[in-house]
Amino acid sequence: MRLLCPILLAASLAPLSAVAQTPHADAPTLSVETRAQDLYVSGRDRFRAKDFPGALDDFRRSLDLVDSPNTRMYLGRALRRLGRLPEAFATLQRAASDAERRSVTEPRYAATRESARAEADEIRVGIALLTVRLPDLPAGASIRVAGAEVPVTAIGFPLPVVPGEVIVEFDAPGYAPAREIRILTPGGDEVVEIAPRTEQLPPPEPAAAPVEAARVAVTRAPPPRRVELPRPWATTRVLGVTALAAGVSAVAAGVVFGSIAWSEYETLRPLPQQERDQSLVTRGEFHRDLANVLIVSGSALALGGLVLFWLSGRSTTDAQRSPLQVDLGLTAGSATLRVGGTL
Repeated sequence: MRLLCPILLAASLAPLSAVAQTPHADAPTLSVETRAQDLYVSGRDRFRAKDFPGALDDFRRSLDLVDSPNTRMYLGRALRRLGRLPEAFATLQRAASDAERRSVTEPRYAATRESARAEADEIRVGIALLTVRLPDLPAGASIRVAGAEVPVTAIGFPLPVVPGEVIVEFDAPGYAPAREIRILTPGGDEVVEIAPRTEQLPPPEPAAAPVEAARVAVTRAPPPRRVELPRPWATTRVLGVTALAAGVSAVAAGVVFGSIAWSEYETLRPLPQQERDQSLVTRGEFHRDLANVLIVSGSALALGGLVLFWLSGRSTTDAQRSPLQVDLGLTAGSATLRVGGTL
């Protein structure tokens, strides 16, 4: 979706001649004019230095103080340099209109009018114009073009937009929503007609026929959910598995140290008693004793783990109970009640 320029609220291409306007009924004070002029000069310097965002800020602040066609023309130029062509077009059109109105009493704005018009014409070939026509505007109506709200004052006048797919949406209380899609080309001019249609409410449902006798039936209560009781031997099983694993590990370590001791023994066996390295003998005895301890203790631990694992094999069973069943019947002449099941 292409974005609509937010500045179109100035009724960009609406009749900007503003016949009913009185030019500068309240003239700004000298200090305000001085501040606006300083901001204009600062923005122009930034514009010439190609600092277009900074120039944009200065020009807008200057316009907030004093509405000047020259400042607005430079604002449009900065927007154009930033690639915001629809906004630039609307701003330059507004500057040309303001300059034409003021040139009647201030001829110096005639040059501003011509320059602003010329630059707006250059931009026109790169944008598209879209006119939304709504003959009877309902109260509370909302018009959106490319997702942006369109001011009521701009409805019925050309709006500058970026070429491409543009979606026009209509909403109003009591009216059916409307949606139109247009593909706009550069330099193109499109018109969208919206004819509001009132919403068609569904017909009311017919009233149900009276019932002679009411019957309430509670046939059976839903079966209770099965409650899993905690297993008393779960902890014992975990301890058994842990002990078994530790015992097997100890036995494996004992076998490893036993292999080391046997290797050292095989190394010393061919040598006479007096030629054997005493440190090697001591180390071999240590490995032998350690292997024996690990194998014995690991075997005992593994055996204990097996016993615990066997004991944990017990389990408890849940008693099953039949759900309570209740049947209640009511008719015009009698009443019945039946209760069955196991409490």
